[in-house]
Amino acid sequence: MRSLVRFLSLALVVVAIVWLGLWWYAESRLALAVDQVATVLRSHGWTVTRGAITRGTSPLRAEVLVSGLRLTPPVANGPAPTIGIPALDLMVRPGTPFTLNLTPASTWRLALVDGPSATLHFGSIAAAEQFDPAALLQGSDNPLRAGSFHATDLRIDSQNTNFTLLSIAAISVTTTRNPRAGTAETAFSLHEKLSGLALSPIFTTLGDLPFGGKLGRLSLDLAVSGPAAELPAGLAGAFAPTIAGPAGQTSAVAPADFMALWQQAAPALHRWAQDGGHGSLGVRLAVGPLDATGKGEFGFDSRVQPRGRMHLVADGFGAALGTISTHYPGLVGGISALTAAASPFLVRGPKDSQRLAVTFGLADGKLTANGTDLMTVPPLAWPAPPPPTAGAPKPKG
Repeated sequence: MRSLVRFLSLALVVVAIVWLGLWWYAESRLALAVDQVATVLRSHGWTVTRGAITRGTSPLRAEVLVSGLRLTPPVANGPAPTIGIPALDLMVRPGTPFTLNLTPASTWRLALVDGPSATLHFGSIAAAEQFDPAALLQGSDNPLRAGSFHATDLRIDSQNTNFTLLSIAAISVTTTRNPRAGTAETAFSLHEKLSGLALSPIFTTLGDLPFGGKLGRLSLDLAVSGPAAELPAGLAGAFAPTIAGPAGQTSAVAPADFMALWQQAAPALHRWAQDGGHGSLGVRLAVGPLDATGKGEFGFDSRVQPRGRMHLVADGFGAALGTISTHYPGLVGGISALTAAASPFLVRGPKDSQRLAVTFGLADGKLTANGTDLMTVPPLAWPAPPPPTAGAPKPKG
Protein backbone atom coordinates (compact mmCIF):
# COMPACT_ATOMS: atom_id res chain seq x y z
CA MET A 1 0.00 0.00 0.00
CA ARG A 2 2.81 2.40 0.90
CA SER A 3 4.51 1.63 -2.41
CA LEU A 4 1.33 2.50 -4.29
CA VAL A 5 0.98 5.77 -2.36
CA ARG A 6 4.61 6.67 -3.07
CA PHE A 7 4.16 5.84 -6.77
CA LEU A 8 1.00 7.93 -7.07
CA SER A 9 2.64 10.81 -5.22
CA LEU A 10 5.65 10.68 -7.53
CA ALA A 11 3.35 10.53 -10.56
CA LEU A 12 1.47 13.60 -9.35
CA VAL A 13 4.74 15.48 -8.85
CA VAL A 14 5.90 14.57 -12.36
CA VAL A 15 2.55 15.63 -13.86
CA ALA A 16 2.67 18.91 -11.94
CA ILE A 17 6.21 19.65 -13.15
CA VAL A 18 5.29 18.86 -16.75
CA TRP A 19 2.15 20.98 -16.48
CA LEU A 20 4.05 23.94 -15.05
CA GLY A 21 6.63 23.58 -17.82
CA LEU A 22 3.95 23.63 -20.51
CA TRP A 23 2.25 26.59 -18.82
CA TRP A 24 5.52 28.52 -18.68
CA TYR A 25 6.28 27.68 -22.31
CA ALA A 26 2.79 28.75 -23.46
CA GLU A 27 3.09 32.11 -21.72
CA SER A 28 6.54 32.59 -23.24
CA ARG A 29 5.10 31.93 -26.69
CA LEU A 30 2.29 34.44 -26.08
CA ALA A 31 4.78 37.12 -25.06
CA LEU A 32 6.91 36.33 -28.13
CA ALA A 33 3.84 36.47 -30.38
CA VAL A 34 3.13 40.05 -29.26
CA ASP A 35 6.56 41.19 -30.46
CA GLN A 36 6.29 39.15 -33.67
CA VAL A 37 3.00 40.81 -34.59
CA ALA A 38 4.49 44.23 -33.78
CA THR A 39 7.44 43.46 -36.08
CA VAL A 40 5.11 42.52 -38.94
CA LEU A 41 3.08 45.70 -38.50
CA ARG A 42 6.23 47.84 -38.44
CA SER A 43 7.42 46.19 -41.65
CA HIS A 44 4.21 47.46 -43.27
CA GLY A 45 4.69 51.02 -42.10
CA TRP A 46 2.84 51.00 -38.78
CA THR A 47 4.25 52.66 -35.68
CA VAL A 48 3.84 50.33 -32.71
CA THR A 49 4.83 51.00 -29.10
CA ARG A 50 3.92 49.18 -25.92
CA GLY A 51 4.60 49.12 -22.23
CA ALA A 52 5.46 46.13 -20.11
CA ILE A 53 4.28 42.57 -20.74
CA THR A 54 3.10 40.89 -17.53
CA ARG A 55 2.69 37.12 -17.28
CA GLY A 56 -0.36 35.58 -15.67
CA THR A 57 -0.07 33.83 -12.31
CA SER A 58 -2.74 31.14 -12.61
CA PRO A 59 -1.46 27.75 -13.83
CA LEU A 60 -4.99 27.00 -15.04
CA ARG A 61 -4.54 29.21 -18.09
CA ALA A 62 -1.77 30.78 -20.14
CA GLU A 63 -2.08 34.54 -20.01
CA VAL A 64 -0.11 37.72 -20.66
CA LEU A 65 -1.14 41.35 -20.20
CA VAL A 66 0.21 44.02 -22.55
CA SER A 67 0.07 47.57 -21.18
CA GLY A 68 0.23 50.92 -22.94
CA LEU A 69 -0.32 49.69 -26.50
CA ARG A 70 -0.21 52.45 -29.15
CA LEU A 71 -0.85 51.87 -32.86
CA THR A 72 -0.42 54.39 -35.69
CA PRO A 73 -1.25 53.20 -39.22
CA PRO A 74 0.66 54.45 -42.29
CA VAL A 75 -1.18 57.33 -43.97
CA ALA A 76 -0.04 58.73 -47.29
CA ASN A 77 -1.68 62.15 -47.02
CA GLY A 78 -2.55 64.06 -43.87
CA PRO A 79 -2.05 63.26 -40.19
CA ALA A 80 -2.21 59.67 -39.00
CA PRO A 81 -4.51 58.72 -36.11
CA THR A 82 -2.99 57.01 -33.10
CA ILE A 83 -5.02 54.40 -31.23
CA GLY A 84 -4.15 54.05 -27.56
CA ILE A 85 -5.25 50.87 -25.75
CA PRO A 86 -4.30 50.96 -22.03
CA ALA A 87 -4.30 47.17 -21.66
CA LEU A 88 -4.73 44.04 -23.79
CA ASP A 89 -5.20 40.62 -22.20
CA LEU A 90 -4.23 37.51 -24.20
CA MET A 91 -5.32 34.15 -22.82
CA VAL A 92 -5.36 30.48 -23.85
CA ARG A 93 -7.42 27.97 -21.89
CA PRO A 94 -6.32 24.31 -21.59
CA GLY A 95 -9.64 23.06 -22.99
CA THR A 96 -9.19 25.09 -26.21
CA PRO A 97 -5.43 25.25 -26.72
CA PHE A 98 -5.65 26.57 -30.29
CA THR A 99 -8.01 29.46 -29.52
CA LEU A 100 -6.47 32.74 -28.43
CA ASN A 101 -8.86 34.98 -26.49
CA LEU A 102 -8.16 38.72 -26.58
CA THR A 103 -9.80 41.16 -24.17
CA PRO A 104 -8.82 44.81 -24.64
CA ALA A 105 -9.49 47.53 -22.11
CA SER A 106 -13.01 48.96 -22.34
CA THR A 107 -11.76 52.53 -22.94
CA TRP A 108 -9.52 53.52 -25.87
CA ARG A 109 -8.12 56.84 -27.03
CA LEU A 110 -8.03 58.01 -30.64
CA ALA A 111 -5.95 61.10 -31.39
CA LEU A 112 -4.48 63.01 -34.31
CA VAL A 113 -1.09 64.70 -34.00
CA ASP A 114 -1.75 68.31 -32.96
CA GLY A 115 -5.42 67.67 -33.68
CA PRO A 116 -8.65 66.55 -32.05
CA SER A 117 -8.89 63.45 -29.91
CA ALA A 118 -11.72 61.16 -28.92
CA THR A 119 -12.40 58.50 -26.33
CA LEU A 120 -13.98 55.17 -27.27
CA HIS A 121 -16.00 53.48 -24.52
CA PHE A 122 -17.21 49.88 -24.83
CA GLY A 123 -19.83 48.25 -22.64
CA SER A 124 -18.24 44.92 -23.55
CA ILE A 125 -15.51 43.96 -25.99
CA ALA A 126 -13.86 40.64 -26.81
CA ALA A 127 -12.10 38.93 -29.69
CA ALA A 128 -10.83 35.43 -30.45
CA GLU A 129 -8.47 33.90 -32.99
CA GLN A 130 -8.42 30.23 -33.94
CA PHE A 131 -5.31 28.58 -35.34
CA ASP A 132 -4.55 25.46 -37.34
CA PRO A 133 -2.38 23.12 -35.18
CA ALA A 134 -0.52 21.73 -38.20
CA ALA A 135 0.25 25.22 -39.51
CA LEU A 136 1.57 26.25 -36.10
CA LEU A 137 3.85 23.22 -35.88
CA GLN A 138 5.12 23.85 -39.42
CA GLY A 139 5.98 27.46 -38.58
CA SER A 140 3.50 28.97 -41.05
CA ASP A 141 3.63 32.76 -41.28
CA ASN A 142 -0.17 32.85 -41.10
CA PRO A 143 -1.70 29.91 -39.22
CA LEU A 144 -4.96 31.82 -38.60
CA ARG A 145 -8.10 29.99 -39.71
CA ALA A 146 -10.93 31.91 -38.02
CA GLY A 147 -11.46 35.03 -35.98
CA SER A 148 -14.23 36.93 -34.24
CA PHE A 149 -14.80 40.34 -32.70
CA HIS A 150 -17.81 41.39 -30.64
CA ALA A 151 -18.53 44.71 -28.95
CA THR A 152 -21.61 46.29 -27.41
CA ASP A 153 -22.60 49.77 -26.27
CA LEU A 154 -19.84 51.63 -28.11
CA ARG A 155 -19.77 55.36 -27.47
CA ILE A 156 -17.36 57.81 -29.07
CA ASP A 157 -16.87 60.99 -27.05
CA SER A 158 -14.87 64.11 -27.80
CA GLN A 159 -12.10 63.94 -25.24
CA ASN A 160 -11.89 67.69 -24.79
CA THR A 161 -15.60 68.29 -24.22
CA ASN A 162 -16.85 64.83 -23.21
CA PHE A 163 -19.49 65.33 -25.90
CA THR A 164 -20.91 62.13 -27.42
CA LEU A 165 -20.33 62.09 -31.17
CA LEU A 166 -21.60 58.64 -32.06
CA SER A 167 -23.01 55.55 -30.41
CA ILE A 168 -23.44 51.98 -31.65
CA ALA A 169 -25.48 49.32 -29.86
CA ALA A 170 -23.56 46.30 -31.16
CA ILE A 171 -20.84 45.29 -33.61
CA SER A 172 -20.04 41.72 -34.61
CA VAL A 173 -17.42 40.45 -37.09
CA THR A 174 -16.50 36.84 -37.85
CA THR A 175 -14.08 35.53 -40.48
CA THR A 176 -12.79 32.20 -41.76
CA ARG A 177 -9.80 31.38 -43.94
CA ASN A 178 -8.85 28.18 -45.78
CA PRO A 179 -5.50 28.47 -47.59
CA ARG A 180 -5.91 25.01 -49.11
CA ALA A 181 -9.28 25.77 -50.73
CA GLY A 182 -9.89 24.65 -54.29
CA THR A 183 -12.28 26.01 -56.88
CA ALA A 184 -15.39 24.58 -55.19
CA GLU A 185 -14.36 25.43 -51.62
CA THR A 186 -14.69 28.60 -49.57
CA ALA A 187 -11.30 30.24 -49.24
CA PHE A 188 -12.42 33.25 -47.22
CA SER A 189 -15.65 34.31 -45.53
CA LEU A 190 -16.69 37.46 -43.72
CA HIS A 191 -19.79 38.25 -41.72
CA GLU A 192 -20.25 41.72 -40.28
CA LYS A 193 -23.24 43.12 -38.44
CA LEU A 194 -23.77 46.57 -36.97
CA SER A 195 -26.93 47.66 -35.18
CA GLY A 196 -28.24 50.69 -33.35
CA LEU A 197 -26.00 53.40 -34.82
CA ALA A 198 -26.99 56.91 -33.75
CA LEU A 199 -25.33 60.27 -34.37
CA SER A 200 -25.45 62.99 -31.75
CA PRO A 201 -28.83 64.80 -31.75
CA ILE A 202 -26.92 68.05 -32.29
CA PHE A 203 -25.46 66.74 -35.57
CA THR A 204 -28.90 65.49 -36.59
CA THR A 205 -30.44 68.90 -35.94
CA LEU A 206 -27.68 70.99 -37.51
CA GLY A 207 -27.51 68.79 -40.62
CA ASP A 208 -31.28 68.24 -40.76
CA LEU A 209 -30.49 64.55 -41.16
CA PRO A 210 -33.31 62.18 -42.12
CA PHE A 211 -34.35 59.18 -40.03
CA GLY A 212 -33.29 60.95 -36.83
CA GLY A 213 -29.63 60.35 -37.64
CA LYS A 214 -30.10 56.67 -36.79
CA LEU A 215 -29.36 53.44 -38.62
CA GLY A 216 -31.19 50.35 -37.43
CA ARG A 217 -29.03 47.64 -38.94
CA LEU A 218 -26.32 47.07 -41.51
CA SER A 219 -24.96 43.60 -42.26
CA LEU A 220 -22.63 42.08 -44.82
CA ASP A 221 -22.00 38.45 -45.73
CA LEU A 222 -19.17 37.65 -48.13
CA ALA A 223 -17.89 34.23 -49.20
CA VAL A 224 -15.02 33.95 -51.67
CA SER A 225 -14.19 30.63 -53.29
CA GLY A 226 -11.43 29.50 -55.58
CA PRO A 227 -7.71 28.87 -55.34
CA ALA A 228 -6.83 30.45 -52.01
CA ALA A 229 -3.15 30.78 -52.88
CA GLU A 230 -4.05 33.56 -55.34
CA LEU A 231 -6.11 35.58 -52.86
CA PRO A 232 -3.82 37.10 -50.22
CA ALA A 233 -1.64 39.14 -52.57
CA GLY A 234 -4.59 40.47 -54.52
CA LEU A 235 -6.65 41.35 -51.49
CA ALA A 236 -3.66 42.92 -49.76
CA GLY A 237 -2.94 45.02 -52.80
CA ALA A 238 -6.55 46.17 -52.96
CA PHE A 239 -7.17 46.97 -49.32
CA ALA A 240 -3.86 47.34 -47.43
CA PRO A 241 -2.77 50.89 -46.64
CA THR A 242 0.74 50.14 -47.82
CA ILE A 243 2.23 48.00 -50.54
CA ALA A 244 5.28 45.94 -49.83
CA GLY A 245 8.23 46.48 -52.09
CA PRO A 246 11.62 44.82 -52.50
CA ALA A 247 13.47 43.83 -49.36
CA GLY A 248 10.46 44.58 -47.19
CA GLN A 249 10.30 48.25 -48.20
CA THR A 250 6.85 49.80 -48.26
CA SER A 251 5.38 52.70 -50.13
CA ALA A 252 2.24 54.47 -48.98
CA VAL A 253 -0.62 54.62 -51.44
CA ALA A 254 -3.47 57.06 -51.03
CA PRO A 255 -6.86 55.27 -50.79
CA ALA A 256 -8.16 57.53 -53.55
CA ASP A 257 -5.44 56.39 -55.95
CA PHE A 258 -7.55 53.59 -57.34
CA MET A 259 -5.44 52.99 -60.42
CA ALA A 260 -2.30 52.43 -58.34
CA LEU A 261 -4.18 49.93 -56.16
CA TRP A 262 -5.62 48.25 -59.24
CA GLN A 263 -2.19 47.88 -60.85
CA GLN A 264 -0.89 46.20 -57.68
CA ALA A 265 -3.87 43.90 -57.10
CA ALA A 266 -4.78 42.96 -60.68
CA PRO A 267 -2.14 40.30 -61.49
CA ALA A 268 -3.06 38.07 -58.54
CA LEU A 269 -6.78 38.68 -58.99
CA HIS A 270 -6.46 37.88 -62.70
CA ARG A 271 -4.86 34.51 -61.92
CA TRP A 272 -7.57 33.85 -59.33
CA ALA A 273 -10.29 34.67 -61.88
CA GLN A 274 -8.68 32.44 -64.52
CA ASP A 275 -8.60 29.54 -62.07
CA GLY A 276 -12.34 29.69 -61.34
CA GLY A 277 -12.53 32.30 -58.59
CA HIS A 278 -16.09 33.20 -57.59
CA GLY A 279 -18.11 34.24 -54.58
CA SER A 280 -21.41 35.26 -53.02
CA LEU A 281 -22.54 38.46 -51.36
CA GLY A 282 -25.39 39.35 -49.02
CA VAL A 283 -26.29 42.80 -47.70
CA ARG A 284 -29.04 44.09 -45.43
CA LEU A 285 -29.85 47.70 -44.58
CA ALA A 286 -32.57 48.87 -42.21
CA VAL A 287 -32.89 52.64 -41.79
CA GLY A 288 -36.09 54.53 -41.07
CA PRO A 289 -38.96 52.97 -43.08
CA LEU A 290 -36.52 51.22 -45.44
CA ASP A 291 -35.69 47.55 -44.97
CA ALA A 292 -33.60 46.33 -47.91
CA THR A 293 -31.83 43.05 -48.57
CA GLY A 294 -29.64 41.99 -51.45
CA LYS A 295 -28.32 38.51 -52.24
CA GLY A 296 -26.21 37.50 -55.19
CA GLU A 297 -23.15 35.84 -56.61
CA PHE A 298 -20.25 36.91 -58.80
CA GLY A 299 -17.61 35.26 -60.95
CA PHE A 300 -16.00 35.35 -64.38
CA ASP A 301 -16.78 33.88 -67.77
CA SER A 302 -14.47 32.02 -70.16
CA ARG A 303 -13.00 35.35 -71.36
CA VAL A 304 -12.23 36.32 -67.74
CA GLN A 305 -14.90 39.02 -67.83
CA PRO A 306 -17.09 39.65 -64.78
CA ARG A 307 -20.52 38.12 -64.55
CA GLY A 308 -23.03 37.89 -61.72
CA ARG A 309 -26.52 38.54 -60.44
CA MET A 310 -28.04 40.32 -57.46
CA HIS A 311 -31.63 40.02 -56.22
CA LEU A 312 -32.73 43.15 -54.35
CA VAL A 313 -35.86 43.48 -52.22
CA ALA A 314 -36.63 46.78 -50.49
CA ASP A 315 -39.71 47.44 -48.37
CA GLY A 316 -40.54 51.06 -47.59
CA PHE A 317 -38.61 52.25 -50.65
CA GLY A 318 -41.00 55.05 -51.54
CA ALA A 319 -41.46 56.20 -47.95
CA ALA A 320 -37.69 56.41 -47.48
CA LEU A 321 -37.25 58.50 -50.64
CA GLY A 322 -40.09 60.75 -49.50
CA THR A 323 -38.40 61.35 -46.15
CA ILE A 324 -35.10 62.20 -47.83
CA SER A 325 -36.77 64.66 -50.23
CA THR A 326 -38.45 66.38 -47.28
CA HIS A 327 -35.10 66.98 -45.60
CA TYR A 328 -33.23 67.84 -48.81
CA PRO A 329 -35.53 69.70 -51.23
CA GLY A 330 -32.66 70.16 -53.67
CA LEU A 331 -32.76 66.40 -54.36
CA VAL A 332 -36.42 66.31 -55.33
CA GLY A 333 -35.66 66.24 -59.06
CA GLY A 334 -33.20 63.37 -58.77
CA ILE A 335 -35.48 61.43 -56.42
CA SER A 336 -38.41 61.86 -58.83
CA ALA A 337 -36.27 60.50 -61.68
CA LEU A 338 -35.17 57.56 -59.51
CA THR A 339 -38.77 56.81 -58.55
CA ALA A 340 -39.82 56.84 -62.20
CA ALA A 341 -36.95 54.51 -63.16
CA ALA A 342 -37.85 52.11 -60.33
CA SER A 343 -41.61 52.11 -61.01
CA PRO A 344 -41.54 49.00 -63.29
CA PHE A 345 -40.07 47.02 -60.42
CA LEU A 346 -42.47 48.13 -57.67
CA VAL A 347 -44.86 45.47 -56.37
CA ARG A 348 -47.24 45.11 -53.45
CA GLY A 349 -45.51 44.07 -50.25
CA PRO A 350 -46.78 43.02 -46.80
CA LYS A 351 -49.84 44.93 -45.53
CA ASP A 352 -50.26 46.59 -48.95
CA SER A 353 -46.92 48.37 -48.59
CA GLN A 354 -44.78 49.31 -51.57
CA ARG A 355 -41.94 46.92 -52.31
CA LEU A 356 -39.08 47.17 -54.78
CA ALA A 357 -38.16 43.76 -56.18
CA VAL A 358 -35.56 43.53 -58.92
CA THR A 359 -32.91 41.10 -60.06
CA PHE A 360 -29.86 42.69 -61.64
CA GLY A 361 -27.73 40.59 -63.97
CA LEU A 362 -24.33 41.09 -65.59
CA ALA A 363 -23.30 38.83 -68.45
CA ASP A 364 -21.74 39.21 -71.90
CA GLY A 365 -21.08 42.88 -71.29
CA LYS A 366 -24.72 43.77 -70.54
CA LEU A 367 -26.36 44.91 -67.32
CA THR A 368 -30.00 43.85 -67.04
CA ALA A 369 -32.86 44.35 -64.57
CA ASN A 370 -35.46 41.57 -64.47
CA GLY A 371 -34.24 40.52 -67.92
CA THR A 372 -34.49 44.00 -69.48
CA ASP A 373 -31.29 45.53 -70.85
CA LEU A 374 -30.19 48.61 -68.93
CA MET A 375 -26.77 49.41 -70.35
CA THR A 376 -23.70 48.02 -72.06
CA VAL A 377 -20.72 47.52 -69.79
CA PRO A 378 -17.28 48.00 -71.36
CA PRO A 379 -14.95 44.99 -71.04
CA LEU A 380 -12.65 44.85 -68.06
CA ALA A 381 -9.10 45.59 -69.16
CA TRP A 382 -6.71 43.53 -67.08
CA PRO A 383 -3.33 45.29 -66.83
CA ALA A 384 -0.29 43.44 -68.07
CA PRO A 385 1.65 41.71 -65.26
CA PRO A 386 4.94 43.32 -64.25
CA PRO A 387 8.06 41.78 -65.82
CA PRO A 388 9.47 38.96 -63.66
CA THR A 389 12.59 39.66 -61.67
CA ALA A 390 15.74 37.67 -62.32
CA GLY A 391 15.43 34.11 -61.06
CA ALA A 392 11.71 34.46 -60.28
CA PRO A 393 9.24 31.95 -61.74
CA LYS A 394 7.09 33.28 -64.57
CA PRO A 395 3.50 33.84 -63.31
CA LYS A 396 0.74 31.81 -64.86
CA GLY A 397 -1.55 33.61 -67.29
